[in-house]
Amino acid sequence: MRNRKVKIFALVMAGCLCLSGLTGCGGGIKMTTDDTSSKSDSGLMGSAKKEADKSDDSEADSADKEHKISDDMIGRYVSQGYENPSFGFAINLPDTYTLEKRSSLELPDADTIESSNSEDTYDWIRSMVAIASATVFEAQDENTYIELNIQNASASTLNTESKWDDEKTIAENSVMTEESLKEQMGEDAQITEFQNNVEEITFLGEKHYAAQYTFKNYDVPFYGVTVYLVNEQDPRYLLAIDILGSDLNAVDQADQFFSVYTE
Repeated sequence: MRNRKVKIFALVMAGCLCLSGLTGCGGGIKMTTDDTSSKSDSGLMGSAKKEADKSDDSEADSADKEHKISDDMIGRYVSQGYENPSFGFAINLPDTYTLEKRSSLELPDADTIESSNSEDTYDWIRSMVAIASATVFEAQDENTYIELNIQNASASTLNTESKWDDEKTIAENSVMTEESLKEQMGEDAQITEFQNNVEEITFLGEKHYAAQYTFKNYDVPFYGVTVYLVNEQDPRYLLAIDILGSDLNAVDQADQFFSVYTE
């Protein structure tokens, strides 16, 4: 999570972008300063022992698969967008946006979509989610950045049955504070007019919660929001949707790129 935000703040320092997105349903960001109210020995049994071992291995493999994140939950890149059957939505972006590869793995002669949907990339994402989190989609245009990040509740607890809290609690516990922002951006930042808020929003036709914040860096305004989606089928996994930008209207209206997934 920290590495992801460091990357975003580097973009802010370069004068490009801000932090996470979607403002409230009424239009315009409603905020209060720092208000966050709202884890080989054959032995004596010979072939019988071997058969028992095979059965144990099979059960272990089955359990291992059960605890691995699925391809549908990771989602897939499509032309100018992304689809996630497990979380139930799709993204369709205008041509002004550029899709970013979702892996550092280099696949010769593979374009962004092919590389991002490769078996090696899925395996790499699974390994990252198993220990904490992974970015599963990135795209940006001239002044807006969109990122999707899957997080594993059991990564920090080492308990494979750990589940996420309700989305409101997550948003309240995760919204950016001015102190954290300054710490992550470093001493060269000039942060002023910081505000934050947690607000109930309508996203994909349903009630969700968004952690919103805005600030100025060297008098340049930045706006952002993170929408949190806990997976209904498997609440061990959370998807954080970050919309970041220097244009309030662009950030506020970014939900128009999202739609309910249909096969």
